[in-house]
Amino acid sequence: MKKIKLILIQIFLFSLLNISNLYGKSLPPGSGITDVPANVLILLDKSGSMGASSYSGARVNKTYQITPISNTGNVIVTDGSTLRGVDHNNNALTNFYLSRNNYRTRSRSCSTYYKSRYGLLYHSNKVYFLGAYRWYETDLYELNTSTGGCKKIESFGRTNPYGRMLVSNNILIFPNYQNKLFLYDTNTGQKNHCSLNLDLYRSVTNGKYNNRIPATIDASGNLVIKSYEGSKVIFRKFTLRGTTACPVGKANATYTFNYDYDLRYSEAMDAHPSNANIFYLVNRMGNRIIKVTLNSTSSFSKNAIVGRRGRLSGSYAPASSSGVVFNYPEDIRIDTALNRIFVADTGNSAIQSFDLDLNFHDMSGYSTRSNRMAGAHEAIKSIVTDSSLVSSVNFGFGYWSSQWMRIYYSRGKTNRTRVRCSTLVAKGILSSSSWLVRRNYWCSDARVQWGYTRWGKNNQAVPCTAQNCLKVRVDRDGARRTFTEVSKVRPGGGTDANIWATIAEQYYNHASDSPIDKNSPCQGSYVIVIGDGAMSNVDAAKKKVTNLLNQKKVKTFTVAYGGGIGASGIRKFDEIAKLGGTERVIVADTTDQLKAQLNAAIRSVIAEKLSFTAPAITATIEQGGSLFQAQFKYKQNMEWEGSLSRTAISSEGVINEKDPDNWNAAEKIPDPSARKIWGAIPGTDYTTDYNNFVESNYKLIDPMFGLLGNAVGDYHRDTAKVSGVVGNTRCSSKGDSTGTIADGTDDDIQGLISFARGLDYFDYNGNCNLNEIRKADGKKAYLGDIFHSEMVVVGAPSADTEFRSANQESYWRSLKGYDAWAQSLSGRAERIYVGGNDGMIHSIDSKTGVEKWAFIPPFVMSKLPLVINEGLNNTLAKIKGGTNAIYGVDGSPVVHDMYFKSPYDTAKKWHTILMVPFGRGGNGFTVLDVTNPDKPLHLYTVYNNHIKNTVMVMNHLNVLSQYEYIDDTYSLAETEEGQDAFEYYNNLTDKDQALADVCDATGNTTCYESTTWTFPEPGVLKDEFIITINGTNIPNFTIGTGSSAGTQIILPKTVSYQAHPDRTKSPDDVEIKLTKSAITRLSNNLPEAYNYKELGETWSAPRIFRLPNTGAGDNNIEDDIYVAVMGGGYGGRDDKVGSALFVVNLEDNITPGKLEKVISIKDEVNLPIVNSVPGTPVVITPDVARGIKYKGALVYVNDFEGKITKFNLTNMENDGAGKNIKLYDSTIILNIKADRKNARYQYHSMDAGIGRTSKNFWMFSGTGDYERLTSKDANIDNIMFGFRDKDYPLFKEYSDPITIMHGLEKCMDTTGDTLGVKCPLTTKDVSRTARSKKNLGWFIKLPHSQKVTAEPTVANGLVYYPIFEPSASANQCSLGLALICAVDDECGKNVSSQLGNLKDQKIDGQIYSGKTCYAVGQGVLSRLVVFANKLFANIAGKSVQDKTDLVVIDAGEGDIESFRNSWREGNF
Repeated sequence: MKKIKLILIQIFLFSLLNISNLYGKSLPPGSGITDVPANVLILLDKSGSMGASSYSGARVNKTYQITPISNTGNVIVTDGSTLRGVDHNNNALTNFYLSRNNYRTRSRSCSTYYKSRYGLLYHSNKVYFLGAYRWYETDLYELNTSTGGCKKIESFGRTNPYGRMLVSNNILIFPNYQNKLFLYDTNTGQKNHCSLNLDLYRSVTNGKYNNRIPATIDASGNLVIKSYEGSKVIFRKFTLRGTTACPVGKANATYTFNYDYDLRYSEAMDAHPSNANIFYLVNRMGNRIIKVTLNSTSSFSKNAIVGRRGRLSGSYAPASSSGVVFNYPEDIRIDTALNRIFVADTGNSAIQSFDLDLNFHDMSGYSTRSNRMAGAHEAIKSIVTDSSLVSSVNFGFGYWSSQWMRIYYSRGKTNRTRVRCSTLVAKGILSSSSWLVRRNYWCSDARVQWGYTRWGKNNQAVPCTAQNCLKVRVDRDGARRTFTEVSKVRPGGGTDANIWATIAEQYYNHASDSPIDKNSPCQGSYVIVIGDGAMSNVDAAKKKVTNLLNQKKVKTFTVAYGGGIGASGIRKFDEIAKLGGTERVIVADTTDQLKAQLNAAIRSVIAEKLSFTAPAITATIEQGGSLFQAQFKYKQNMEWEGSLSRTAISSEGVINEKDPDNWNAAEKIPDPSARKIWGAIPGTDYTTDYNNFVESNYKLIDPMFGLLGNAVGDYHRDTAKVSGVVGNTRCSSKGDSTGTIADGTDDDIQGLISFARGLDYFDYNGNCNLNEIRKADGKKAYLGDIFHSEMVVVGAPSADTEFRSANQESYWRSLKGYDAWAQSLSGRAERIYVGGNDGMIHSIDSKTGVEKWAFIPPFVMSKLPLVINEGLNNTLAKIKGGTNAIYGVDGSPVVHDMYFKSPYDTAKKWHTILMVPFGRGGNGFTVLDVTNPDKPLHLYTVYNNHIKNTVMVMNHLNVLSQYEYIDDTYSLAETEEGQDAFEYYNNLTDKDQALADVCDATGNTTCYESTTWTFPEPGVLKDEFIITINGTNIPNFTIGTGSSAGTQIILPKTVSYQAHPDRTKSPDDVEIKLTKSAITRLSNNLPEAYNYKELGETWSAPRIFRLPNTGAGDNNIEDDIYVAVMGGGYGGRDDKVGSALFVVNLEDNITPGKLEKVISIKDEVNLPIVNSVPGTPVVITPDVARGIKYKGALVYVNDFEGKITKFNLTNMENDGAGKNIKLYDSTIILNIKADRKNARYQYHSMDAGIGRTSKNFWMFSGTGDYERLTSKDANIDNIMFGFRDKDYPLFKEYSDPITIMHGLEKCMDTTGDTLGVKCPLTTKDVSRTARSKKNLGWFIKLPHSQKVTAEPTVANGLVYYPIFEPSASANQCSLGLALICAVDDECGKNVSSQLGNLKDQKIDGQIYSGKTCYAVGQGVLSRLVVFANKLFANIAGKSVQDKTDLVVIDAGEGDIESFRNSWREGNF
C-alpha cells in the first residue's frame, strides 16, 4: 500500500496562506482584487538529505515469536536474530534486559541468530530462546534479564527446530523435531529428553506444521497438542507430572473432528486461562484467529473468528471485528494475569492484542517510516487539491538540487571553444572569488543545465534534467499537473541556491512565458523555495531574489526544515527571505510544525493581497416577518468579523430597520466566560454543562487539535527560537490567559481555546493584554464569519401529516404519532442554526439573537490550529499580532424530523435531526439530535482525509475509528523493482558507483530496466489498471503470475527507472493508475459501510427522505430507512474524489454514519477536467409533487463536465415500457459538453419545477468558472439553460446519452429572443419536424465572458439568474458588473426588461448600454430569494441602492409550479 507520510503539508500551507486569500479563504469573487489569481511557483529541494528517514512506534521488524511479561502489558518479540522488549500499551520499545530494550548476540556460548524465530518464552525473569552459532545448528539458551548472563542449556545438533516452548509448574516443556519431549526445570537446571510413545508420539509426529507444533497448557494443567491424522483433526490432552519425569504416553482425553480449514491449518495455539476446553488458534494463511470450544470428544464450536488479510496503518484501531486485519500471523500467547491475548502479526511487523472474546484491544510494534521527500509530496498534494487555494492561485512546480559539471581550464586559449573563466560567473557556474577567475584563466564553455528558456516537449521547461527542472508552468491547470508530477520527484544531489533562484528569475522575467499580468498591478507573484540543508551559492541567489522583488515585485519565501540545519544555515535562509520581501525565514523542525508554519505564511500573504469594498452577506431567509441576514467584515490578518442580524419585514416585502425587535447576534453574544461551547472530546462529558471546550481541558483538547496533523504553533515565547532570527518574544513579559508565557506550546494550546471563546490571545490590538475581550469599534467582535452556510430556523415540529398516498412520508408520520409528538413540543424554543468559520455550529435564539450554545465538530476542531500564524507576532510588522482566517463549518445545515432508534434510545421515537456538512471546511459532515434545543446530542461525525487516504468516524461515545484505503496513482519508483533500485542507491558505496551506470533487470544496480514490474498490491486484475508511458495510454500490457506481495505487470516495451539522481539516464514517465472499483476492492482496511473515499469538500447540502431499502417492488414502508443524499462535493484537482452521489443511512445506530451506497458518476473519457458534483441534488419525492406512484425519490445532479445525471432511488419496477430497473440505477439525461475552452463548469445547484404549459418536469442551471470569474477569453461560452425530463415521473436508462439524448443540439438557442418567437414548445421559426428535434429545452449564451454566480431561482413562471460580467478594462483588478437575468421558464424568452430599464444603465457613475440583463451594482450576487413578489440578493461589492450590501427589486411575472419550498428545504 502506498502511504505517504505527512511531512511538509504545514510548511506549504503556511507559505501559500501568505500569498493569496485562498487556503485561508478567498473573499467573494468579483468583489475586488481578490479575483486576480496569485502566481505561486513552488521549488522543491530534491537533494539526497531529503531522503532521510525517521520512525515512529516500536520498530521491531518481523514478529515471528512473542512472549508476554506477565501482568505488565509488555511483551518480548523476536525477528529471528534480535530480541526486543515492547511496551504494548504505548507502542514503544521498553527495557527488559538490564537497561536495554534489545538483545542480540552471536557467540558459541549464546546466539540469538538463525533459530530464535522458532522458539521464545519468558518465565520468572528469564528468557528462553532457540538460536545457533552456525545456521545448521539448533541450541536452547537461557538469558537472565536481571544479571545479563546467558548460557546454553541444551544443544539439539544439526536439525530443524520444530516445536513450541511451554512452561508449567516451573518446568519448561519443548515438544520438538526429534519426536521427543524436552523437559527442563527452570529452578534446578535438571533436564530430560523423553522418548515418545503411544498417543504422545502420534500427536508430536503428526502435529508438525510449518516449523511449528501447535501445543499449549490448558487451564487444568494438561499438555494439549493438536495434530492432523488421516483427514481428521485431533486434540489430545496429556497429564504432566510436575517434574522432569516423562509424562504418560496415553492421552487422558482425545477429541476427534472431521477436516476443518481453521483447525487443520492453525500452526500456533494457546489456552483459555480458566476454561480447559476453550482454545485460541492462529491460522497463518487464513490471516485470522479462532476461538474454539471442545464441546465433546466429537463436537466443537467456533465461538469467534476474527481477521482478514490487510495492512496496518498508524491509525489502526478497529471498532469491530470486521475491521481486524493480519498479514500472516505466526504466534499467539495469552497473559493469564491480564486475560489478554497477544498475536504476532508477522507480516505487518506488529503485535495485536485482544480480550478473551476476541475484541480488539491494542496494537504495537507497527512502526511508520517517513522521510522529508515523502512529506513534501503529500504536503503539495494537499495544497493543490484544496478548493480555498486553487480557486485563486495559479500554481507552478519545479525541483532543484545541484549540478555537477566538469570544467577544463588552461592558462592560455588552447582551442577556440575556450572562454575566459570570468564569463562563467554570470551563468552561475563559477563564483567571482574562484581562483580560476582571479587568475584570469581560460575555461571550457560549459552548458548550463538549469534555468528556464522555453516550454518544450511533454509540457516541461527547457532545460530539464533529473536534478533540476521547472516541471509545471504557473497557470490555472498547474494545480492538477502538480498533483501528478510531484510524486515522481526522488531525492539526490546537493543544495545549490543559485539553481532555484535562476529558475525563478528566468521564468518570471521571460518575455512571453511569464505568468505575471502586466495590466493587473494587484496581482501577487511568489516563489516558495523549500530546503533541508545549508545552501551553497547563497550570494548569487540573494542577487536574483532582490532583482525579482525590485523589478517584478515577486516575493520569495524560504522554508528551512527538518531540524538538521545549523544556526548559520538558518541565518542564510533568513537573509534571503528578507531580501525577497517576506521578512524572515520559516523554520520548522517537525512534521506538524512544517504544516502549521507554511499554512500560516500563505495566509498572511493572502491578507496582504486583499482589499475589499464592502461587507458580504452570504445568506438570507424570511420567516415570520423577519429577514435574517448573515454578514461579515473582512479584517486583515484577523478572523473575519461575523454578524447575524434580524430585521423586520412586512408581508409586502418592506424592510423596517427601526423595528425595536431587530437585533445583531454579534452584539448579543455572551461574554467569553459565559458562552457554552462544546465538542465531542474524548475524556469529557459535554452533557454536564455543554461547556467542555475550556482551557482546563486543554490536555484532552490538544489530541483533537492534532487529528489531521495540524500542530499548534509556538506563537508566544520567552526566548527566540534561533539566535539572530527575530522570534516571538514581543509579549514575553506581559502574561497571557494562562498566567505566564512560556517556550513550547502548552500556553498556546490554552490560548487557542481562549481565542476561540472570544479573548484576544493573538493580540489583535497589539497591546499584549491577552486576557481582554476581542472588540472592534468598541463592540464585541468574536462571532465568526458566516460565508457560505445558509441558516435554518427550527421551532416547534411542523412537518405535514396530511397525505394523498401511502407512498408519502406524511403518511408514515401519521402512522407513528407525529402529531401527538409535535403537540408535546408545541412550545419548543425557536432557534437559528448556522455554521461559522470560527469552526462552530451556532444555536441562536431567533427572538433575542442571543447565542445559546456553539458546537465544534470533531475534525473541524482539528483545523483550528491553522489560525495560528507565528509570523504575525512580530515587532517589525505594522500590526503586531494577528491570525489567519480559515474555513470552519462552511456548509448549510439541514433539519429533519425522524422516527428511529437513536444510540441513546431503547426503542424508536421521534427526533429532530440536524445534519451539517462542512462545506469548504472539509470533506465531512456531523449529525446532531436537537430535539431538545437546550440539550443537543452528538450522534456522529464522518470525515474523509483524502490526502492521507483515511476515513475517520467519531461516534456518540466519542470513540474515534479510522479506516485507511490505498492510493490510486503509482510510478515505477513505487514498484518492488523501483523500491529495490532506490534501496540499492541508498546503500551504494563509493567503489560501487560505476554500477549506477548499468541498467538491467538483475536488481543489483540503481537502474532497473525491464518489461516486467511488480505492482505493490497482489491480485489486481488487468481491467483495474490504467497505464500510460510518457503520456501515452498503453492498453496492450498483460498481467503475470505475481506473488503474494504484488501483481506482475508485463509491458509491451522495455522501460527503465534510474534511482541515482546524478546519472544522465532519466526514468521513463510511467503512470500506473487504479480504477475506483479497484481501490474499493483492494482497500482491505476500509469497510463498505465507511467507503467515503470519494467524498470531497461537502459543498452540497444533504436532502433527507425515506428510502425503500430493497428497491424494486418494495411496498413495505415499515423497513424503509431514513437516508440523506448529497453530491460528492468539490474535489479540487484530485480526480479520485467528488464525482459521485452519496446515500447515507441516518438511522443505523450500530454503524453510525453508515454509507448505504455510493454511486460513482461516469466521467468523460479524455476530458481534462477533474470532475466534481459540488451542487445540492434535486430530490423529488411523493411529498413534493402530485401524481407520483413510487416510494423514495428521483434524484438529479449536475457536474463540472456538463452532465445532468438522474438516479433511481425508488421502488419502481420498470421504466413504463416493460424494461426492469433497479435501485441505484443512474443515467445521463443531458450533456452540455463542457471543456476547458468554453469553461461551462456547473458550480451551482439546479432549481426545478413543473411547467404550466407542457406539464413536464423542468430543471434550470447555469455555467461559469466560479474560481476565475474575472477571466476573459473569446473561447468562454457560458449559458443559462432549462430542459425537461420527458420521462418524469418514470425512470428510463439511456445506454449512450451522447448519441441518443445529444446535448444542446436537442435544445433551442433562444439567445437574444425577447418576444418568445424561439420558444421550443411553440416556435414557428422552424418546421414542426425540426422543432420536435429541439424541444428538449432552451439555452441562452452569455456574452462578454459573463458567468452565473449562484444557482437559479424559479418563481411564478420565471427563472432568475445572478450574473457577473468582468470589467472591460485590461486591468483585472477592476470591479465587474452584477446583473440579474429573468427568463421565461419553458420558452427561454429573456424578460429581464420586466426588472427595470435596460437602456443606458448607470452604475457608480458609469453608463452601461446594450445590456440584455438588469444591472444592480458592482461585484458578485448571491442566490436570489423571492419574497412578497420581490427579489432579494446579497452583493459582494456595491449595490446601486441605499443599502449598498443588499439588492431588493420587484420580481417579474410568469407562472410555474416550483419545488423550491419542498425539495430544497430539508424539513418537508
